[in-house]
Amino acid sequence: MESAPFPRGKWDLTQDAFDLLLAQLDTDRQEASKKYEFLRRKLVKFFEWRGCNFPEDLADDTINRVARKLEAGEEVRDLAAYSAGVARLVFLESLRTRKQEEEVLRAAPRSLAEPVDESDGRAECLDCCMRELSPANSQLIMEYYQENQRARIEARQQLAVRLGIPLNALRIRAHRIRVRLEGCVEECMRRRSSERNRLASRITLK
Repeated sequence: MESAPFPRGKWDLTQDAFDLLLAQLDTDRQEASKKYEFLRRKLVKFFEWRGCNFPEDLADDTINRVARKLEAGEEVRDLAAYSAGVARLVFLESLRTRKQEEEVLRAAPRSLAEPVDESDGRAECLDCCMRELSPANSQLIMEYYQENQRARIEARQQLAVRLGIPLNALRIRAHRIRVRLEGCVEECMRRRSSERNRLASRITLK
C-alpha cells in the first residue's frame, strides 16, 4: 500500500512517538538510545555535506517526521533507509526555504547595531569572520541585532514572520550563528596576537 504523504504543519515530538522510534531501533532501551544518537549524527552529517545552514535543526525535523509516521501506524522495516528518504525530502524543502530566507534578508542593512572596539583589531576580525558566514547567516545575524533594545522584540517578531519560522527557532538560529561568529573572532584575535609577538621577538633579536 502506498504511504500517505507527510503531514505539514508544526508538530512537537511526543513521548509516545519517541518511545515508538526507540522500539523500532532496538528492543533494548539502552542500545536503542545509542542507535538513536548514531542515526542523528548520520543525519546531521548528511545535511552538513550538502551545505545546509542548520544541519542539526534539519536532522531533528527528519527524526520528528519519522516518529510522527510511526505514531500514525506507518510500517517501517528499515528505519535507517526510511530516515534517509525522509532526509532527502527535508533537504529539498530546505532549499526552497533557504531561497526564500535569502530573498527576505538580502535587503537588510549590512551593519551590526552593537558597537565594536576597533582599538585592538577586533573590528577587522569581525568583518573578516562575517565574510566567512553564508549570505543568509550574515544577513540574519545583522538584522537580528540591528535595532536598539526597545525596538528589538518587535523587529525580531517581524523577522520571524517574514522568514516563516517560530520566534524561538529564530532565537536558536541567531544564537548558533553568534557563537560561531564569536569563536571565529577570538581565533582571529589569537592569530593576530601571536603574529605581533613574533614580530616583536624578531625586532628584539635584531
